[in-house]
Amino acid sequence: MPDLTIREFSVDEFPLILPLIGKLNPKLAAEELQRRLEVMTPHGYHCIGAFDGETLVGAAGFWLGARFYCGEYMDVDNVIVEPSLRSQGIGAQMMAWLHETAEELGRKVIMLDSYVSYTDAHRFYERLDYEKIGYHFIKKIDE
Repeated sequence: MPDLTIREFSVDEFPLILPLIGKLNPKLAAEELQRRLEVMTPHGYHCIGAFDGETLVGAAGFWLGARFYCGEYMDVDNVIVEPSLRSQGIGAQMMAWLHETAEELGRKVIMLDSYVSYTDAHRFYERLDYEKIGYHFIKKIDE
């Protein structure tokens, strides 16, 4: 397991995640990912990076909020580890950092979405004691 430094990015550093995010979203042009990041940023988006020395090897975003059904929550978004470095504990270290931060911020729940086809990710989250409780529905408008 690499000796990592995990830290929250400043807003100016957010674009550092885009090459990794592009690996999760290969059908989206880099310009579109940049545009979406610019839209998300003023709405409370947070981002962390996992560094092996000076090299970014993992990233994850998160949002903070509250809902009737769960109270105060952290919504984890786009957890990604450099594909050649997966299964080395990097994702688990990032999730531990997020869990600790959620506790420090008084969050009662950590939630996340995962595409139905990402079965490896489902097993990863289940090993971390996440449970599947519902479906996330989407309807695209004016495509």
